Amino acid sequence: MESVRQTLTGSGAEHDGIKEFTPQLEIRVPRLSHVAFSSNESFLVIIAEIGGGLAVYNVQSLLQNKTDRPFEIGTNGVSVRGLIPNPNPEYEELFSIILAGGKLLLAELKEQKLINGPNGQPVLKEGVSCVSWSLRGKQLVAGLADGTAFQIKPTGEGVAAIPRPPKVGTDTHGMHL
Repeated sequence: MESVRQTLTGSGAEHDGIKEFTPQLEIRVPRLSHVAFSSNESFLVIIAEIGGGLAVYNVQSLLQNKTDRPFEIGTNGVSVRGLIPNPNPEYEELFSIILAGGKLLLAELKEQKLINGPNGQPVLKEGVSCVSWSLRGKQLVAGLADGTAFQIKPTGEGVAAIPRPPKVGTDTHGMHL
């Protein structure tokens, strides 16, 4: 990862504004929709464009040229709209996931599973357009398609329902948090 940072910030060779980069390692994967590192850069998570599901790599293993996937977390074949890593290195194993249909899931990478919500299913909230972690990574706020928002703990427990701003109509399909 340091070599990527150096390429992006350094004064390496450029051609038409594009910097040249030679990867240290290549992983053969299908066409991807999402790529994210955990906040401590211990995990690399990728999601295929078709079929969803998380493929989770241990970065230390990759640095030793071990490219086999340690584990996968399925999304029942549903495509993923959003993959948001927890910003706090203390909780780097938590990734929020928004499925194409608006279901909010939470993956726990160290335990290699999805966290069950209050209804016993791995869905924390439905109708979700966007998600933002709190600065300390202890809670999430999910922006809902109707313009409201919902504050959630990683356990799936709801904390607060946040009403739609008065000037936002009911046909809202997303919001920035």
